[in-house]
Amino acid sequence: MILRIVTFTAQGEALAHRMIEEWREVIPQYRRKEIPLEQWTGECFAKHLPILFVGACGIAVRAISPFVKDKLSDSAVVVMDEKGKYVIPLLSGHMGGANELAIQIAKKICATPVLTTATDVEGLFSVDVFAKNNGLRVMNREGIREVAGKLLRGETVTITWDDQVRCELKKEGQEELKQIEQEPVAETVTKLLPKGIRFVPFETKDVDIRIGTKKSLGQMEEKTQKLLLLAKEYLLGIGCKKDKSFSELDGFLKEHVAWKLEEEIHAIASIDLKAREEGLWELAQYYHLPFMTYSAEELASVEGEFSESEFVREMTGVANVCERAAMYAAGEGGELIQKKEASNGMTVAVSRRVPVIRFR
Repeated sequence: MILRIVTFTAQGEALAHRMIEEWREVIPQYRRKEIPLEQWTGECFAKHLPILFVGACGIAVRAISPFVKDKLSDSAVVVMDEKGKYVIPLLSGHMGGANELAIQIAKKICATPVLTTATDVEGLFSVDVFAKNNGLRVMNREGIREVAGKLLRGETVTITWDDQVRCELKKEGQEELKQIEQEPVAETVTKLLPKGIRFVPFETKDVDIRIGTKKSLGQMEEKTQKLLLLAKEYLLGIGCKKDKSFSELDGFLKEHVAWKLEEEIHAIASIDLKAREEGLWELAQYYHLPFMTYSAEELASVEGEFSESEFVREMTGVANVCERAAMYAAGEGGELIQKKEASNGMTVAVSRRVPVIRFR
C-alpha cells in the first residue's frame, strides 16, 4: 500500500526511514519540507490515502481537522511519537484501516499500539471491519452503531445471509464438528461464529444483520434488519504501462466500466509486475478496494478463451493480463462478464464472483 508520512525532527525522520527500510509491502510517500502541512494533508484526504504523523497528536489533530468528513471515506490517520514508544490510530480505525495499520507499525518498531475503539478494547466482533474485509457495501450506516451497541451491552446479535452468498467458517477441530453435526443448522453455524453472534435462517423476518446480493435486495427490503450489507460482486482486472497516474486510470475506468467502483466493485487485480505501481495503488486506496497481484504462472493457469497478445506475452510472460487477473481473483464459480477494453496503454476486464464471507 501507499503510506503518506510526515516527520518534524531528525529523530522522527530517522525512525520512519528505519521502519520502512525492510517493509516491502509499503510504498512510502514523504512530505517535502517546502509543501505546507495543511496543503499536503488536504491532498492525502482528497485521495483517501493513509497518513502517518511522526510527532505529537496535537499537530496531527490540527492538521486533519479541516478535512474530516465521513468515517466511511476519511483517510486513516496514525500518530507515532518520535522515539517509537507508542502508535495511536487517530481516525478511521475500522473502515480506513488505521487500527490494523497501527498494529503493523508497532510490530515493525517494537512499540505499543494504543487502540481506543470500543469493540477492539472489549475484544468484540467489529461489523464494519467485517464488511470491509468481505467486500460488503453498508446500505444503512446507522446500523453499524446499533449493532455495536448491542454487542457492547452483552446482547446477542443475529445474522443471516441468502443462498447467493457462500460462507466459510473456521473449523474448530474435527471432534467438535462431529459433536454438532446432529444439531439444527442454525445452532451448528452459531457455534463457529464470533462471540455474541447467532445465526438465523434467511427467512427470519426481523434480524440484526442481513447479508445478500443485488438479486435479493428487493426481498431483503421487505424484511426488517438493523444493518443491511450488500455483497460487491464484481472485480476489475487491470493492465497498464508503467507510471500511469491515478487520474489517467480513474478516467479510463469511468469511461469503460459501467459499474460504480465505490458501490459494486469488490477488488482490483493485476499481474505481480505491477505490485508497486503507484497509480494502481492510489486508485485502489481511493476507492477502499483490495489490490491483488498474481504471477504470470498463476494467470496462465486460468482456463478459458481470452483476448491474447504475443506482445503482452513477451513483456509479462502471459498473453493476457486484465481478463485472466479478473478471473483468477473471482475464484471458483467466477465468470467473465466484460472482455478486454483498451485505451492509451491501459486495459480492463470485469468478472463476477460468487460472494464469500469469512469471519476472521
